[in-house]
Amino acid sequence: MQENENEEITREEIKKEFQLERMILFSDAVFAIVITLMAIEIKIPESVELTAENLSKEMMHLLPTLLAYIVSFGFIGTVWYQHLKMFSLLKDYDKGLVVRNMFLLFFIGLFPFSATMITRAKGQMIPFFMYLFMILFCVIAQYVLYSYIVKTTSIRLNTDMTEHNAELQKRKIAVIGFSISAVLIMITYNIIDIPELKSLSMLWMMVFPIVFKIMTKKKKVQTE
Repeated sequence: MQENENEEITREEIKKEFQLERMILFSDAVFAIVITLMAIEIKIPESVELTAENLSKEMMHLLPTLLAYIVSFGFIGTVWYQHLKMFSLLKDYDKGLVVRNMFLLFFIGLFPFSATMITRAKGQMIPFFMYLFMILFCVIAQYVLYSYIVKTTSIRLNTDMTEHNAELQKRKIAVIGFSISAVLIMITYNIIDIPELKSLSMLWMMVFPIVFKIMTKKKKVQTE
């Protein structure tokens, strides 16, 4: 009787592990496909004859696309790595985890669209704001997912969470700081009437790392 119960428990654990693995593989596939789709956009039109003169000119035209790809690849790669670390804490899953993970993947999936908008709508700020807020939504979604994993004891491993709680507080500060910076950029951009000076609204992004460092240091002093 005892052996049957143990076998049943073992089968249930294997089933949960397999289902969790499927969830991780699906997430990895989304990250990989998004990066691939952005790389596909880096191409020279087939109608262009690749002479020595045309090649250098077309390569110059591709610079904004390359820059958008590099920035997006770096950000998505960082999110994927953090996603990998978060899911290493799990032993099970539930509906709340699936919903929050899909919420993150939804915004990750929109990166090719927002990156393409930036490269094609040259000199316009609306595509840039779309890209900026896409990053913000990804940061928020990742924080929500991480917070759920840390606080839901039924689905994670029984391990010391001191480091993860501290990391969660840092991410909370980052979300607040980035959100404030994004809103201030939009407000300042709309307030400035001179078109040549509108780009100065981006200076608010320089405030974010300073505020983040001050707030994290203040938080650290309070906890000591």
